[in-house]
Amino acid sequence: MLALLQSSWSNAAEKLRERVGSAAFDAWLSELRPMALERGVVHLEAPNRLACEHVGKLYASLIAEVLSTEIGTQLSVRVDPTPTAFTPDGVDVGPTRPVVDEANEQVFLTLGSLIEGRELPSPIFYFHGPSGSGKSFLLSWWRGHGRARVLSFDGPHLIKVFQAALQERRVAGLREELSKPMPLVIDEVHRLSGHNRLQRELCKVLEIRRGLRQPTILVSRWHPGEVWNLDATLRTWFLSGFVARIDLPTLSGRLQFLRALEGKPSMNGRALPIEELARNVRGGYPELRKAWSLERDGGRTHERYWQLIEPRSLFDRVQRRVSEALGVSLEELVGQSQRRRASHARKVLAWLCVREGLNRAEVGRFLGGR
Repeated sequence: MLALLQSSWSNAAEKLRERVGSAAFDAWLSELRPMALERGVVHLEAPNRLACEHVGKLYASLIAEVLSTEIGTQLSVRVDPTPTAFTPDGVDVGPTRPVVDEANEQVFLTLGSLIEGRELPSPIFYFHGPSGSGKSFLLSWWRGHGRARVLSFDGPHLIKVFQAALQERRVAGLREELSKPMPLVIDEVHRLSGHNRLQRELCKVLEIRRGLRQPTILVSRWHPGEVWNLDATLRTWFLSGFVARIDLPTLSGRLQFLRALEGKPSMNGRALPIEELARNVRGGYPELRKAWSLERDGGRTHERYWQLIEPRSLFDRVQRRVSEALGVSLEELVGQSQRRRASHARKVLAWLCVREGLNRAEVGRFLGGR
């Protein structure tokens, strides 16, 4: 597909030169790079942000018209700038600075409006999208930039809290807590499926919070109409707010993410492998990170899964290494000592054992002297 796109772009370049003139073409269009053709969208990369914005405003429709004629199907064009900074302040890929592309731009702008304190038509927001689309990253970014304290739950945690409140006969107190005039976030709200009593209580909470100016953010994998065994009244409350979908990252988002993971080499010797990886790997951010790790390490990431591990001997070997390195006796490592040095050594021992292939349950048993 890339070869077809590059060939079509070479043919289209001559027609574009005729349409816009040689001077304008050399100034703005000659340095555009075709990156990929995906879902009817041609992704082009401009040398800088100024060229990106100028081409997007003045020439994107013309480029789409010429390429559509050349390839024989209706296409649209997206122009992105080449990143120029790979410092933590310039490019980051975590909760502090999420990757923003067409897949999540609407939700990102909505959360940005909440940070700025703008008045929005509804205080209820329902964001849904598949696993790995970056929903939790966006929420963490919003919480980190907000000034107010946020009351936050995920679905399984809220179920446990409600069950405890029901057993202790303090459901009214929980309802009052959820209705406080402060931002409320419920992640994985689809987990409430089938919990009819909790759904009815959540309806009451949303009715109270409708009169508050504080946002209520609900996050799910599915649209309210797709959640199984959901109360009809609660579904109506979900749909009464601002409903937006977060999709898996597009090529632009995948490129941003992989380039930030790779750092400066992604613009030099590693440019082509990173671009090829972004074109070939379709999935969420965890899949991208896994594919990047495998490609970078030459497929050695999973070598240990082909090794037979005897848990006890591995634990003893790592235990001796930690004991010698940190100056803690073997008895203290598996004993009940609360000394700071012993506690720190146990944490290091557990981390190294998990890294070597043991699971956490085995490490816990061995540390407990069993």
